[in-house]
Amino acid sequence: MKEIAIIVNVFLPGVGTLLVGQIIQGIIQIVLALIAIALSFTVVLTIIGIPMYLIVWVWAIISAATAYDRNQPRR
Repeated sequence: MKEIAIIVNVFLPGVGTLLVGQIIQGIIQIVLALIAIALSFTVVLTIIGIPMYLIVWVWAIISAATAYDRNQPRR
């Protein structure tokens, strides 16, 4: 399931995090990604929007990759 979440987060940051069960973190990532996209449409705030989106994008991928996998047995 983590592999699918990572792939989904590459295209839709935050949605893959929701798939692995981290609801609050996924919602925060989606909201921040939408804010970054909105900022990127303005000329002046593009300087903030693009780096913000890249940070959220990397954060989403890492959070899905490091999420606890409920299907794996505990060691």
